[in-house]
Amino acid sequence: MISHYALGAVAALCLTIAVVSQAHKRLYRHSLSKYPGPPLAALTSWYKAYYDIIKDGGWAEHLEHLHTQYGSIIRVAPNELHFSDPRAYNDIYGMGTRHTKQPEMYSCFATDLSVFAMFDHHEVTQRRNLIGPFFSRRAILDLENTVQGKIDLLVSRLLEYHFTKKSANLDLAFRALSLEVITAYCFATSSNALDSENFRNGVLEAIDQTLPMIWIFKHFPLIKTLLLGVPECFASVLKPSTKGILEQRKQMGSQIDQIIKDPSSLQTADHETIYHHFLTPQPDNPRLPPITREWLLDEGLYLRFAGSDTVGNTCTVATYHILNNKDVHWKLYNILKEAWPDKEAAASYETLEKLPYLTAVIKESLRMAHGVVSPLPRIVGPSDAEISGVIIPAGTVVSMGATILHKNPDIFPEPMSFKPERWLKEDSAELEKYLVSFSKGPRSCLGINLAWCELYLIIGTVFRKLDLVPDNASIENISYREYFVPVHRGRHFHAFVSPTAE
Repeated sequence: MISHYALGAVAALCLTIAVVSQAHKRLYRHSLSKYPGPPLAALTSWYKAYYDIIKDGGWAEHLEHLHTQYGSIIRVAPNELHFSDPRAYNDIYGMGTRHTKQPEMYSCFATDLSVFAMFDHHEVTQRRNLIGPFFSRRAILDLENTVQGKIDLLVSRLLEYHFTKKSANLDLAFRALSLEVITAYCFATSSNALDSENFRNGVLEAIDQTLPMIWIFKHFPLIKTLLLGVPECFASVLKPSTKGILEQRKQMGSQIDQIIKDPSSLQTADHETIYHHFLTPQPDNPRLPPITREWLLDEGLYLRFAGSDTVGNTCTVATYHILNNKDVHWKLYNILKEAWPDKEAAASYETLEKLPYLTAVIKESLRMAHGVVSPLPRIVGPSDAEISGVIIPAGTVVSMGATILHKNPDIFPEPMSFKPERWLKEDSAELEKYLVSFSKGPRSCLGINLAWCELYLIIGTVFRKLDLVPDNASIENISYREYFVPVHRGRHFHAFVSPTAE
């Protein structure tokens, strides 16, 4: 009779052979074996998990080191390539591409029914066509006063710091503003973020504390299933930092319940909301899913998250660099004062967007802030595709991070320097295709028109009406860790506030 020890030894030997065989296949006989990269990355996705989780959102930073070491195309996982060649960005994300989003990445946000997380191209197109008109330029102009009203509230709140002689946390202030703008614009309700003491809003703090969970959800999907399956009343006890997000879900869910129960209640809204578009009958759009509470909640939650972070972060980065460059600050203020002589009067979005220097400042701010800082993975298909001049097999995961493109010294000389003038040169139009803060192509940001409106009105208003002096500022104030969007770990950017003289 064979002993248990012998059986165990045979089982261990078989397992070892299987592991070695799999490792040999991935290293030497895989379709991506010819591409350079860390051998450990070719063997297991745990390599990326280490930088995502253990190194605290350090993957994007590590990618820069890998490209320096291995070249423009690197193998970063058993079936994944990352690119640094500028041509690759359009090949992966540009118009006409059919590559699909990687489920492992986009499902970790727990908004699977939103257009952001959907994979089917036809369904995405139908859904974007439904939502798109709400974010059109015409719609933005119609609701410009809603946006400006929230900016005016921010200015009045910041001026309170002039009397207290304390510095204001501009990181939280700008994010509170963008949260309030997206909430008012999309849902005709208020988040009350600008009323929070020192702008410490529960939703924003909850986002900061729970965002690191997305990489855990990505690499350990079972944990996501278990945590999200816990009743809300227990979730806030198990993880108190989620309280603000749970309250947000409850508030939004209550509004949705009322609308589903009585769609005519939309008629009492202060202005058109996103739900007017969701609930408008679409007889020519048979691919739209049935209207459910879960769909409306996922769509609403993602819109609120996306709209509350990227614009706020860009404003923080812009303000830091403007104040850190006296010539930029002086020139911007004088251009604004000339175009807007009476600061107590209103200056429209259309007026501000005609100021070339303000436009250049915003573009440079977007380049330095990046928008989404994580590479956005796509699955090549339905057939092989040419990317960066080479044929990539169907089924391969490919990506190129915006940070890699925005820091490319061949496109943006002195990439770590804030130089608005680069956008005013005769050949600056060529740079436009390399500014990818809102991504590109068929899955680019739906809210790009609203974001541009906010950036013009916020930066224009703040630097026309407020005199800001940094409080012990350093580049660390805007340094970040990569959790899809930037997460600021250290001291936030603060400034002392007073009104401009005239």
